[in-house]
Amino acid sequence: MDIYEVRRENLRKLMSQWGGPTTMAARLGHSNGSFLAQLAGPHPSRDISERVARGMEAKLKLPLGFLDATQPQRPPLDDDMLARSVRAVAAAVEAGKARPTPDQFAELVAMAYDDSVARGGCDESYINRLVSLLK
Repeated sequence: MDIYEVRRENLRKLMSQWGGPTTMAARLGHSNGSFLAQLAGPHPSRDISERVARGMEAKLKLPLGFLDATQPQRPPLDDDMLARSVRAVAAAVEAGKARPTPDQFAELVAMAYDDSVARGGCDESYINRLVSLLK
């Protein structure tokens, strides 16, 4: 796979994660998704140049070279497991009378979710230990 194919695949993943080419185009300052379709649509007609790749990374606040590196595949989110993780973290925060910032709460949910996926279910004692670290 050459660098243009890697960039195209990464751009396709980003467009999928962020709501499609129209939404991504708006984030990049374009009025519509036609430019992105030329780069990463079903039948691309243009390669993603070095200049275009670096410009996209800057506008999307991605690390320099992000589009050039093969990104690891992450399995799709398990909505049910995520909902259980959010509820478990919220219950642990309330029980522990903790006051996490929104970013801390999000990190707690992410850690609880990852642990739940690895274990096959929520471990409330793990989540309680995480929450206790906030104090």
